[in-house]
Amino acid sequence: MKTASIVIPTFNRAHLVVRAIESAINQTYPCEVIVCDHGSTDNTPNVAAKYESKIRYIRREKDNGPIVCWRDGIEQATGEIVHINYDDDWIEPTFMKKTIAKLDDDIGFVYTGFTTHYQGINKISIDRHPPGIGRMRDIAKYLIQVPMTISPGCAIFRRKDALRNLLLQIPNAQGIYGKDSGVGEDLLLFLLTSLDYPQYVHISEPLACFLSHPDSITTGALLAGNRQDMVDSYANAKSYYFSLPGSISPPTRFQSLFSIIKWYYHSGTLVKNMLCSVTQPSRIIRKLRQVLTRPSTNKMFVQNQK
Repeated sequence: MKTASIVIPTFNRAHLVVRAIESAINQTYPCEVIVCDHGSTDNTPNVAAKYESKIRYIRREKDNGPIVCWRDGIEQATGEIVHINYDDDWIEPTFMKKTIAKLDDDIGFVYTGFTTHYQGINKISIDRHPPGIGRMRDIAKYLIQVPMTISPGCAIFRRKDALRNLLLQIPNAQGIYGKDSGVGEDLLLFLLTSLDYPQYVHISEPLACFLSHPDSITTGALLAGNRQDMVDSYANAKSYYFSLPGSISPPTRFQSLFSIIKWYYHSGTLVKNMLCSVTQPSRIIRKLRQVLTRPSTNKMFVQNQK
């Protein structure tokens, strides 16, 4: 049996971290649970103390940013497999059991579907990912096309891969979501791991739960009008990936369009989108226009190297 660790990085979210801890200790697969707290000034230490030996609580007095906290938890972990569970998110009881069962030797990572929770309203996100085993080159192409990334919060990695591929700093990172923001580093955790394995696995069942709230990075960026800053940070991360041996080449606009259509077709969502477009034809036209008029990944790559 593979050993496993769930790492919960946290900072001043005593009111939210309880749910993350409870979901971790209630897994049907035996897991070490690590709560890594960097500099919280709220009630987090007292919350953690209530769990006694059920968790390992790692406390640092200084907050050095999210990536340092993520890596600290992974470094302290003893499991072969790690899952990063953000303090405002949680996982279903069978998450670890079902994902670890799919992590064969030639599989780089396993990720699942997820449910997003908006102020008490549950919304199961449309799963636009082909289920089962897939080629790493295909998911790398997908991650390059989309403006953001898959969240590590719905994935598992080998500890050794997470330590090697979760970078402390991305070259040329700048702006609001520059050094040690977690924006870009999360994408590269997938892309860099993809260089070392031929395949990945996607489980379409929504086994991860994400909370959308104003203090989360993604929702906060949208509310503050900073979405483009996040997209730019991900573009810089992609540029770094393109510079590495074994990475795929930056696609043209038409290659991007073909790749996305192929991806959606195999995910089973293309037919749904086309049926929806029968009554709302402008939707598919807008999608095509977005792909054909946005700056190509080739151009973005060149710009980010200047």
